[in-house]
Amino acid sequence: MKSGLCLPLLFALFTTAFPAETWPRFRGEDGSGVSAAKIPTQFNKESLLWSVKLPGPGSSSPVIWEDKLFVTSEDRDKKTVSLVCINAKTGKPEWTRKLSVGDYHLHRFNNTAAASPAVSADAVVVAWYDGKNEVAKLSAFNHSGKDLWTYEVGPQKSQHGINLHPVIHLDRVIVSHLHMNDGYIGAISLKTGKAIWKTPYAGEGKKTSYVTPLVREKTGDKHEVIVASHSLGVVGLDFSSGKELWSLPDTMKQRTIVSPINVLAGSGSDDCLVAVGCKSGVYFAVRPPVTRNDKPLIVWKMKGDTPYVPTPVSNGQTVFTLSDGGALSALDAPTGKEQWKVKLQANFYASPIIAGGKLYALSREGEMIVADVSKGYQELSRSSLSPGPETQWADATPAIAHGKIYVRLGARLDCFGSK
Repeated sequence: MKSGLCLPLLFALFTTAFPAETWPRFRGEDGSGVSAAKIPTQFNKESLLWSVKLPGPGSSSPVIWEDKLFVTSEDRDKKTVSLVCINAKTGKPEWTRKLSVGDYHLHRFNNTAAASPAVSADAVVVAWYDGKNEVAKLSAFNHSGKDLWTYEVGPQKSQHGINLHPVIHLDRVIVSHLHMNDGYIGAISLKTGKAIWKTPYAGEGKKTSYVTPLVREKTGDKHEVIVASHSLGVVGLDFSSGKELWSLPDTMKQRTIVSPINVLAGSGSDDCLVAVGCKSGVYFAVRPPVTRNDKPLIVWKMKGDTPYVPTPVSNGQTVFTLSDGGALSALDAPTGKEQWKVKLQANFYASPIIAGGKLYALSREGEMIVADVSKGYQELSRSSLSPGPETQWADATPAIAHGKIYVRLGARLDCFGSK
């Protein structure tokens, strides 16, 4: 039979339909926490593909580029943090690079391996704190572990310690360095490790921000960086220049941990609503300006059981928020109207994610809760992942790639999928 498709067009269709298997930053592509992959809903010996011991504990989340998985681990006694590369398909460790972090002040729930790396086709970038010189740094390595560059982010003053989550977008690394002294939002060249732009912000007397920046496409090749912080409220910066495009000052009462997400992503709508929040009951959605004469508009505000540490997840129609104490709420994404709420009877720092339309939530006690949330809340399973002595808490958000889910439990990494 004669085909009407030429080979180049056929190749283009296949490469579009089957993208590379990646989970490139905290909470995956665009920080959405959503995957179309169908992964197991039961977590047991039958679905466990492999389990590997890490060099030490930590709460950073794994990131994945094709068959390479990257995660960090701490050794508090030796005062080092290790960046570990593991084969995502087999669980076999490939290489380790150690960073000398020294001593510095940490909250009892924080650790020196809390910052999730970011990865692209060319490099993996990890943030860490040099306690000896009292400066935050970014270090980049290629996928074989070769040292590419180290960038000095700068001093940081905080109550809980450092936790910078870099984001790689196109040719640059975006970092939000907003703390209790003067800081900035900046773009670093992924190739050279040199600063492209730095937009300064005063932070004296304000709480540190722990959010992962959101880089969103506006129109065509126009992108903007969105960050929330006690010191500046919510801002949108031009991705190319760092120029502030819009802001909502004085909207954050306390430190910010939940990261900005576009709650309409995946809905097919051209509209954008970015949800942000902080400690002390603040969570709302803002519509960024569309034209130069527009102003940012707060479209809805959430009341009660707002998220503090776990970043919510949205399927484009419904936003699922999870409080530290286990209150799972479903909000209509365009209006913020509460649809339902359940108490999960567990505690959470890891963020919920959606895979194959199902919601997955890892509790601090080491239980994986899976629910069908298409029509209300229907719990499908609640599995203990048997956290051992290597796991003080299970605080790392899982990653998804290759039709598998990767779950970090302190100094252990488990991979679940269909055998």
